[in-house]
Amino acid sequence: MTRRKKWLIGTSAGLLLLAVTTNAFDWNLARPYIARQVTRSTGRSFEIKGDLKVHLSLWPRVIANDIVMGNAAWGKDPTMARIKRVNFTISLPKLMIGRLSFPEISLSDFHLALDVHKDGTPNWVFGKAAKKRKFPHIDVLSIDNGTLVFRDPTSNTDLSFVINTGAVAEGGPDTMVEVKGKGKFRGMVAKLYASGGALLSLRRADRPYPIKAILTLDRTRASINGTLLDPLHLKKEKVNIILEGSDLAQLYPIIGVPFPPTPPYRLTGHLDHAGNIWTFRRFEGIVGKSDLTGDLSVDLNKAPQLVTADLKSRSLEMKDLSGFIGAGLVSGPRNKVLPTMPFSLEKIRAADVDVLFKGEKILAKRLSIEEMDAHLIIKDGMLKLAPLNFKIAGGNLVTEITMDGRGSHIVTHADITAKGLHLDQLFLTSKLTASNPGVIGGRAKLDAKGDSISQMMGTANGEAALIMDGGTISELVLRKSNVDIANSFLVLVRGDKSVPIRCMVANFKAVEGNFKVQDLVLDTPKVNIAGDGNVNFADESLHLRLVSQSKSFSLISLRGPILITGTLMQPKAMPDTTKLAARGGAAVGLAAVTVGAAGLIPLLDFGNAQDSNCAALMDRAKSDAGIKQSDFAP
Repeated sequence: MTRRKKWLIGTSAGLLLLAVTTNAFDWNLARPYIARQVTRSTGRSFEIKGDLKVHLSLWPRVIANDIVMGNAAWGKDPTMARIKRVNFTISLPKLMIGRLSFPEISLSDFHLALDVHKDGTPNWVFGKAAKKRKFPHIDVLSIDNGTLVFRDPTSNTDLSFVINTGAVAEGGPDTMVEVKGKGKFRGMVAKLYASGGALLSLRRADRPYPIKAILTLDRTRASINGTLLDPLHLKKEKVNIILEGSDLAQLYPIIGVPFPPTPPYRLTGHLDHAGNIWTFRRFEGIVGKSDLTGDLSVDLNKAPQLVTADLKSRSLEMKDLSGFIGAGLVSGPRNKVLPTMPFSLEKIRAADVDVLFKGEKILAKRLSIEEMDAHLIIKDGMLKLAPLNFKIAGGNLVTEITMDGRGSHIVTHADITAKGLHLDQLFLTSKLTASNPGVIGGRAKLDAKGDSISQMMGTANGEAALIMDGGTISELVLRKSNVDIANSFLVLVRGDKSVPIRCMVANFKAVEGNFKVQDLVLDTPKVNIAGDGNVNFADESLHLRLVSQSKSFSLISLRGPILITGTLMQPKAMPDTTKLAARGGAAVGLAAVTVGAAGLIPLLDFGNAQDSNCAALMDRAKSDAGIKQSDFAP
């Protein structure tokens, strides 16, 4: 026998004797030593209460029962981890070259409690000197009846999960994972069902990881189906998402995007990202009764985050977009007209926003709106809605609004111009405009301070004006405005008729929410009406006086002004009996209109000013008053 053969036989016999001796060793004697080492390393109590067995080979198998690891002193439960049974193999050849590799790990009846302290410290950080170690390589991981709880009082979150794995196919080497969860996430009732590829596939950057999930948070529901590439680092994904809920604004506490209030919605699209820019791409669906398509992205590289979107709607119910333009807020008390619900300063400051919206057909109650264009920009707490434009009733409504949300209260500036609106299209259900369709225009420039529409209007300063050429008004209304008892009785007997309006001008100056009449004139073939007074939006009160001059003879006419009092919600009209005989002191007719009101004529947009009743009547009034044409330049 050669020397080499003798050496091999001797070495093999020695290894065999060592293996037999080692396997015969009672490994339970090593439990205290192992516990001391783990406690020294983590600072937590550790104990193997059950049997510990080790089967030595080049891939030793370790089986341990009833393992318990203590929680942080401030933890809700005294135990952080508890495992009924762990069964794993480790590769000695790789361990000898400094690599930790587990060909197989099996966990049965394990429980893990992850807690966050009220100061933000997590219980899975073991000591200040803990070093970040490279995650070991694991070939197969199986879990039977695993549970996990996650509690974070700083975000009002308390979740529990059940985790199990199962074979993909009979005899298949890979396993799928199934996760069921419920509890509270950021104060919202949460439910989760998810299934995916093997847990270990999460570490394979080159292998797409399949995932299906249904997540419900209060009334928000997300269904996810697709694959993730390098899921631990979220480098790329091909994921389809169905997102539905009762209000898009409820997504704010979930993802931090300050959506406006909306009716119920359902959107389907594709989720992808590049770096820290996440995009909900090519989504389509409905919001309320309106269709909505487009792209939306969130750039997390920015501080605050930048939200950009390009949205389109082919058929839009105006009320479905009311939150976007600030008209969908819940109104105040029943005796008030203006909404009192405040805009959220927190949301205005939560993100920078750049949103484009285009509506091709707008469905609004009793209105004809052909098109809408809007561009919303929020930058460092400054909101700008410019433009917010409508093609409406054959004309245009052009709006620019800025809201400064950097202070304790919102400071708002609004610039609104209405041009060439046709009354027969503006009020589709009105019979009075059919025989004499008129044109209306207007403008308003207002500055205000306040966090709700009610507060803004109650502090507004600026000007607002309206001009109307054509249209009709009830003859009975005109007779009553003249307190014309005889002719009013005749109208009631023979039936009311519509009387054409030649021109109407209303011009207000606002000071701290008090809109004072500068000009208020209505000219018809039968009656001229002039008005003065004010509308106070601070308390929504009305203080108006209308004085009329009849162009026809009546046997019984009280010749007195009409007072309009009360509130916007409950206006009241009555004769001013204290001044029935002194009506001649008020200027009546277009001759009483100030020079500035004549600048409203271009807003009628007839194309030919000679066709305008208002233009002709004002020219005559100017001539009678000796006013030059240059004084009326817009």
